[in-house]
Amino acid sequence: MSAIVLYVDDDRANLVVFEAALDGILPIRTASSGAEALEILRGEEVAVLLTDQRMPGMSGVELAEQAKVEFPDTVRVLITAYSDLNAAVDAINRGQIHLYLRKPWEPRELRLALESARERYLTAKRMRELEKRLVATERVYALGVVAAGIAHEIRGPMGVIESNVQVLRERVAELQVDFAHGLLTPNRAEPTLHELEAILADCAEATQNVLEITRSIEVSTRSSSSASVDLREVVRLVTRSIRMELYQRGRLELELGEVPPVAGSRTKLGQVVLNLVVNALEAMSPETRKTNLLRVRLWSEVDRVRLLVEDNGPGIPPETLDRIFDPFFTTKAEGGTGLGLAISRRIVEECEGSMEVTSVLGVGTRFLVDLPVAH
Repeated sequence: MSAIVLYVDDDRANLVVFEAALDGILPIRTASSGAEALEILRGEEVAVLLTDQRMPGMSGVELAEQAKVEFPDTVRVLITAYSDLNAAVDAINRGQIHLYLRKPWEPRELRLALESARERYLTAKRMRELEKRLVATERVYALGVVAAGIAHEIRGPMGVIESNVQVLRERVAELQVDFAHGLLTPNRAEPTLHELEAILADCAEATQNVLEITRSIEVSTRSSSSASVDLREVVRLVTRSIRMELYQRGRLELELGEVPPVAGSRTKLGQVVLNLVVNALEAMSPETRKTNLLRVRLWSEVDRVRLLVEDNGPGIPPETLDRIFDPFFTTKAEGGTGLGLAISRRIVEECEGSMEVTSVLGVGTRFLVDLPVAH
């Protein structure tokens, strides 16, 4: 039996009448003293505590006060004679009881009052259970967001490794062909070996990025890094790491002016640049490769460093542009989590910077990142 109604009265006749009136209608228990009632409260789920006021040893108000401390969710009702109304009103004002009933009680009125009090308890219980489920759901949702964000951030450097491994295979195959035909001379092999060395350096860089991302899982997302980052070098590494995609999509125009270092994480800012560049490339169709242009410009103004990533793709409709930084919003048919730009802007804002986007249909899209100079 759960969520019972417990009636406490030292008069055995009242307990008998109570049981006769409500047995089979509500789940009930009775007790003849405050001490006995507390034992029942500590062993069972009591929805409503109905107690007489005048009892030897422990009054009804004192019992309700103790129950309020130990069992705050239980609805406490005092049943009292007219002469004890002042004590009942005082108990209500102090929050020790929720309501009082006057003696002698009428069976129907008592039943309705207790049914209402029990339903109040059950409703509050359901609300608490729902709240727990919502908290659990929020935690699962948060874990899902974190997991999706980590997957998105790792996808970039892993794509770099995959692309470079493909190039490595092609170059090694070329060397094998030259070797098989006796054409492998130091002068012929040297340029290829230098290229292989650069590709391996890119793979090592991407691997380090993955390791740093996985280590950053243990760090709060609110934490910020005070390291100085050379944004020119970051842009160079990113554009060099996606040269295969660039070759397939269009032409790159770089304008990297001399800029002071910015404060932040080199890996995280690298993810921002990579995300913007890859998004720009994906916006341009391979079918218009000869006219596609990706422009990346870096310059400084006073104590700010600005990064512009611009494409001459189809542009973004106004209704989409308004939601472009919303988490999970994506226009990609497949393979998009809708988190890339949301994460990128969050990273920039953690560095006390800003990210803006403008777009014109049929002309292209511009992302402008503004970051403070490191001090």
